[in-house]
Amino acid sequence: MQIARALGGMVFAARSAPGPCLALLVAALVLLAPPGALGERSQKGNLLVSLQGGVSPLKLPRDHPAPVALRIGGRIATTDGGPLPRLKQIRLTLGGRGRLTTTGLAVCPRSRIRNASNRQALRRCRPALVGRGALRARLFIPHQDPFPIGTGLLAFNGRTDAGRPAVWVHAYTGTPPVSIVLPFIIHRRATTLRTSLTAIVPPALGDLPHLAAFHLTLSRRFYHHGHLRSYLSASCPVPKAFNAGFLTFAKASYDFADGRTLRIEASRSCRAR
Repeated sequence: MQIARALGGMVFAARSAPGPCLALLVAALVLLAPPGALGERSQKGNLLVSLQGGVSPLKLPRDHPAPVALRIGGRIATTDGGPLPRLKQIRLTLGGRGRLTTTGLAVCPRSRIRNASNRQALRRCRPALVGRGALRARLFIPHQDPFPIGTGLLAFNGRTDAGRPAVWVHAYTGTPPVSIVLPFIIHRRATTLRTSLTAIVPPALGDLPHLAAFHLTLSRRFYHHGHLRSYLSASCPVPKAFNAGFLTFAKASYDFADGRTLRIEASRSCRAR
């Protein structure tokens, strides 16, 4: 017989219960995900947003963090096929049991990847690379009809002028040639969900572009003073009486130029070892 218990917003599976089959989520999320992929949704009026992703491996230590890869993505759509509103700000808040480590990791100056193609950005800042992904958007250019674009994403470890850790998410499309660097500023708080990444879409971009979907996989191992470190690490802190659980994986908040704000939360499973 399978035994489950809910406690404080977490659901655990007892040791005596046969563990469920936990399939790893594939790295391509949202834009590249197959129909029926897992995801949570939130809707306001005709505007619909979704949040997908997870961490791998799913089997993690109970009482200390271990290296993980984080896959996170989102989709923005309208239920009636109407135009997408311009995104002003996006905040991604990671589960509190995760840890983000940048000490000893190379830092990419934001100026190095401005107006750069993907190949140029990699050549200039490969030591600071922490992730890859893809983006789909609608491009608005004065005196032209809007048209869809799809491009790869590169994520680099960065630092703001004030010294705050950041992630520079770089996108480039060659037709027409457009290079965008979206700065996600890292904030750490002493709450259940400790680490958040906040990006304010630069006003200089105006109505260019309107985000439709993105996915991003963050993962990096590096050496510091002879010790191997991981950019991201996490644990599965279920009580000792249990061997699996469902914990808050991430939250997302989307702020749009038309005044609407949509928030969404996602939970994922983990297994303790």
